[in-house]
Amino acid sequence: MVIRHAEKPAQSPPPSGVDIAGDQNKDSLIPQGWQRAGALAVLFAPSKGPLQDPNLATPRYIYAAQSPDPEEGNRPEQTVMPLVAKLQKQQLLLAPNFNFKKGQEQKLVESAVSCDGVVLISWPHGRIPALAGYIPLTKKSPPLPKGKWPSDRFDMVWVFDYDTTSRKGGYIFSQVPQLVLAGDSPDPLT
Repeated sequence: MVIRHAEKPAQSPPPSGVDIAGDQNKDSLIPQGWQRAGALAVLFAPSKGPLQDPNLATPRYIYAAQSPDPEEGNRPEQTVMPLVAKLQKQQLLLAPNFNFKKGQEQKLVESAVSCDGVVLISWPHGRIPALAGYIPLTKKSPPLPKGKWPSDRFDMVWVFDYDTTSRKGGYIFSQVPQLVLAGDSPDPLT
């Protein structure tokens, strides 16, 4: 599964990004992004009841883009930290992997597809189509959306399910709307 990092500051804030301690940081999520990060912990690991959509699963492995500068905030990592904390507390998650940078999408996919369980990747939206292009799809799969990931969409999960019926292997692509915050769209990316 692949998600875009949560909401970030506009080109000219406000709203401003804040780090986990509440200190202003232009490279961190905005408060709405932190709300989404918390909601994603429940979306992917419900405290009570089933997952909201049968195409989703609780990840055993979580990847997020490594920050280019350790002094900066890291929105992809911040987006999954509440989920990481929840799954580690429940001893359901192996160590998260924040070792891949933008531009290393092929190596990231090679690592992710070698995992023996469900994977969640949090990545900057501008590189998600390139990342997805390295995931082999079966002939049964719908095609990936054309073009760029829209800059105003933070609310979609791209799901890649391994096709156990294909002799050549590969994945079947689908989209699941998160629908965790007011204003989230039920419409898939096109």
